[in-house]
Amino acid sequence: MASKDSFGQSAKPPVNGPPGAMTIDVEDWFHILDSPASPAIETWNSLESRIEPNVELMLDIFEKTGTRATLFWLGWIAERHQSLVRRCQEAGHEIASHGYAHLLPYQVGPKALKTDLVRAKNILEEITGEAVLGFRAPGFGITDDTCWAFEVIRKSGYEYDSSVFPATRGHGGLLRSPVGPYVIETKSGPLLQCPMSVAEVAGWRLALFGGGYLRLAPKWLIAWGIKKLRKSGKPLIVYAHPREIDPTHPKLAVSVKRRFKSYVNLKSTKGKIEWLCRRYQLSTMREMINQLARVNKTVSFD
Repeated sequence: MASKDSFGQSAKPPVNGPPGAMTIDVEDWFHILDSPASPAIETWNSLESRIEPNVELMLDIFEKTGTRATLFWLGWIAERHQSLVRRCQEAGHEIASHGYAHLLPYQVGPKALKTDLVRAKNILEEITGEAVLGFRAPGFGITDDTCWAFEVIRKSGYEYDSSVFPATRGHGGLLRSPVGPYVIETKSGPLLQCPMSVAEVAGWRLALFGGGYLRLAPKWLIAWGIKKLRKSGKPLIVYAHPREIDPTHPKLAVSVKRRFKSYVNLKSTKGKIEWLCRRYQLSTMREMINQLARVNKTVSFD
């Protein structure tokens, strides 16, 4: 499967710097991946949900800061919070897919992944009445051994993907991936890939802009990393989960290592998200892609 740079990496960025996107993976506190403590999907309905208040708090932050975001919804959650999905849509945010049942591609294989992706897309499109263009795999769980997932994603009807983490991480990571947007040619057609942002330093790829990385990094280091991104002309993609702005949410009995990764410094997330929204021009993935396309004269989603 060949890949090529979609936006011309050598092109100069716009005068005011490259665009950026704020993204939220809409899953609940019990959607911790790949742990014996993670509850089975059959039990999810019996657990307390914190989605409504946490997403509402995020919407308030976005409204106060004039930010539009892309929300990658789990289909399972969207089914149970349809009015909240529509509220996000009506506020001008993009609705995208995080799959239905929070599956890691390397654990389920192509057939089960496609069933999951199509189901999620159909649910979200029925709720919103609009085409869902984007997908992000849970845990950025695409590895060198599961690049077949890109064909499945495109065949399932998605036009862009944000599943690649171009650095080492627990559930995935593609170290050889470009660090800016590029096109993956699949049998079902081109799939625009928008990898997560990393700052490149002396050959190292430093993650600072989402999840535990964002919670651990001080603001001065995040700002330094964003400056590096802007200088290189790469877009900034920020990601967070609703549970990360809710320090008192229930905790699973995970290992010490996973507890650190999942729960460290939760009190910092809300302030950092608001700080990023006020300091930087962040919008939806779709708008980011369209702005890059206008600058570099490539195909957009307008």
